[in-house]
Amino acid sequence: MAPLLLIAIFFPVALMPVVAAIGARLGRFTGWFALLAPLASTAALTVLAIGSGPGERVVVELAWIPTLALNLTFLVDGLSLFFGLVVSGMGVFVVFYATQYLDEHYSDHGRFYAYLLLFMSAMLGTVLAGNLLLLLVFWELTGVASFLLIGFLHGRHDSRAGARMALLVTAATGLVMLAGIVLVGVETGTYDLARLLSGEIGETSRATMSAAFVLVAIGAFGKSAQFPFHFWLPNAMAAPTPVSAYLHSATMVKLGVFLVARVFPLFREVELWTPLLAGACFGTAVLAAVLALLSHDLKAILAYSTVSQLGLLIGSYGLAAPLGTGSDLLHITNHVLYKGSLFMAVGAIDHATGVRDARHLGGLRRRLPWLCLGVFVAAASMAGLPGTLGFLSKEAMLKETLDHWRGEGALGLYPAAMLVATSVLKVAFSARLAHGLFFGRESEKAVAHFHAPGAGLQAAPLLLALACAGFGLAPAVLGNALHQLTTPRLHVTPASDLALWHGVTPELLLSGGIVAAGAGLYVLLHRAQWRGLAVPSWLRFDVGFESGVQALPVLAKRVTTMLRSDRPLDYLPLAFGFLLLLVGGYVAANATVLLPGWPGPGDFDLLRSFVVLLIAMATGLVITLRRWAGQLISLSIVGFLITFYFVLFQAPDLAMTQILVESATLLLVLLLLARFPRSTELARRARSHGRRGLALVLAVGVGALTTIFTLMAVNPKHPQAAGDYYLQATVPLAHGTNAVNTILVDFRGFDTLLEITVLTIACLGAVGLLMRYRRTPDEYAAGEKGPAGYGVIRRPRTASEERRSS
Repeated sequence: MAPLLLIAIFFPVALMPVVAAIGARLGRFTGWFALLAPLASTAALTVLAIGSGPGERVVVELAWIPTLALNLTFLVDGLSLFFGLVVSGMGVFVVFYATQYLDEHYSDHGRFYAYLLLFMSAMLGTVLAGNLLLLLVFWELTGVASFLLIGFLHGRHDSRAGARMALLVTAATGLVMLAGIVLVGVETGTYDLARLLSGEIGETSRATMSAAFVLVAIGAFGKSAQFPFHFWLPNAMAAPTPVSAYLHSATMVKLGVFLVARVFPLFREVELWTPLLAGACFGTAVLAAVLALLSHDLKAILAYSTVSQLGLLIGSYGLAAPLGTGSDLLHITNHVLYKGSLFMAVGAIDHATGVRDARHLGGLRRRLPWLCLGVFVAAASMAGLPGTLGFLSKEAMLKETLDHWRGEGALGLYPAAMLVATSVLKVAFSARLAHGLFFGRESEKAVAHFHAPGAGLQAAPLLLALACAGFGLAPAVLGNALHQLTTPRLHVTPASDLALWHGVTPELLLSGGIVAAGAGLYVLLHRAQWRGLAVPSWLRFDVGFESGVQALPVLAKRVTTMLRSDRPLDYLPLAFGFLLLLVGGYVAANATVLLPGWPGPGDFDLLRSFVVLLIAMATGLVITLRRWAGQLISLSIVGFLITFYFVLFQAPDLAMTQILVESATLLLVLLLLARFPRSTELARRARSHGRRGLALVLAVGVGALTTIFTLMAVNPKHPQAAGDYYLQATVPLAHGTNAVNTILVDFRGFDTLLEITVLTIACLGAVGLLMRYRRTPDEYAAGEKGPAGYGVIRRPRTASEERRSS
């Protein structure tokens, strides 16, 4: 099992660098090579699914970092196999569709497919993870990969904005989920999912588990775009259509659904489970359905309908507590098939007509007959019409909500009412997609741009739509397959009892009323030609989010100015003065204990004392010289003399490090000083004698305090000094004779690695600031206003200044 599992999860990411490398050579044909990854993953997971039985749960543990007792743990059960097959199976359709969609007008095919394969591996790792922490790692990796995919067309503003919005929302809610996972681990003593889901973790604190559930639910809401995070998903439409089809039909947005299903056995007895999931998600379903009906962009309609359906999926888990569910996999399969088909069909329509506004499309049935068939079947499944898989899903969900209503009384009316309202709206916008696009008059704009899409571009959406009809007419086939994927402590009702006809039931009568009401609503709006319909500004959460993102750097600058963080010379005297008073006062009060003895004449070496004298003279030059360049050179002399001091102590490694640091510092500071105007240096020279005197006093005080600390350090209080241990252990443990090297590389290797990382980041940041910000003419005219980018607010240019600049 382990080899198949590794192939399924890691083969796509292993193929990623090869795909990226050959992309420039193969161009649009790169996708045919990338298609190997989803095919291999699907085949491996299919073999695992066939070999497993209903209710089986197998843990696969692979050594990762044995010295730290960290292993890669994967959990293979019905839920993980189902979602894994959804991810990889839809991956086959999406990659094939992309080979037809991404023509020569697109560039960077290798990069696109590399991102797609990275995303696929991250998704498969998430759904198959057997440890909550490992799940979180893959969870966040999906966010990074989706950011790259949504922002693939990075030359467009909407792509960059959509990618940023998706990353910020999902990453922020992911951090909240991390807090919930930590609470679970602390309370139960384990992060292992097999133990957590088995029901054998013992007694736990109700308050702690409730808090953990709320935090984990926020992570699920963020990933699946539930209120109040519903706004990011429609803005992800800026991605190419294959990405939209993959993210919205099968993968990223389903992660929230998967997470709720995965932790169902752990949190199902939490009192907040049903109120939070049912209350928020059924409400989101209605809100998103309204927004879908008010939208006119085809992708926006489908995106809001996805948010609506995700609300129903997560909300249904809320109604399933504490016993379990039996139709969740049916609902998810239905949504995957019809939504994948519709997204791909909309992409083909956009590709053929260049129009995505539903008000400017119509009469396409003669030009696109096969696509018309696919959209009609998929839209019928979305509306829940008989003969489709959506009908079975809607009947099952109606039964669940009605049963909940009967059991809970008035409190159970809310989910049923929200489901009915959502279903009516779904029928209306489903009819708009099916009838509005393919009947009526043709659009002149669409006809002028029209070019018939290839058969390959229409094949994938048509096959997915036919699957909706096939499973809807022969539900027993799907029921038997889903029964094999039954998951313990989640599924209670066998999925194999799916049937086309269950008799005249309340659900059937209610379903007929829903279809009639939705069709009537569509007729009314269609006759009114959808006039006056638009998403109101108070529901445009994305606009508010973008305004907040744009306002953040402005607020940061104002706070920086208020705190004077960009003018350290204004607050450094306060910091150093407080340090001297607090620490210096404590040292003075306890001098006899902290300083048992002072150095005598015999402790001074003539040559070392001479070097110290030279350092003091160079320090005096720093104080007395007036030009910045002279002061900087004098300060560098101090650093290089310290290098000589290290040589006298027979520490060549430290001397070499000091030389490199001083050289780099000198160059960086020279570059920084070159960015200041001459007026700034003159203004600094004109400082009052009182301020210069204060700076001198503080400098001398800090130097004296540092000297005292040095004297304290050479009088260790511990009977066994750390240095003695390193000297004794450097040869037997580190196999080296240079104690400094072994300490840095062996004993404190991770510290050294982190220090190098911090220095590299700081260096890159400094170079970026130097290259990015240039002083404006207003900043130069204002004189002493600090470094570039923090000067005065630009004033409007006068007409004469505009003429001179032009």
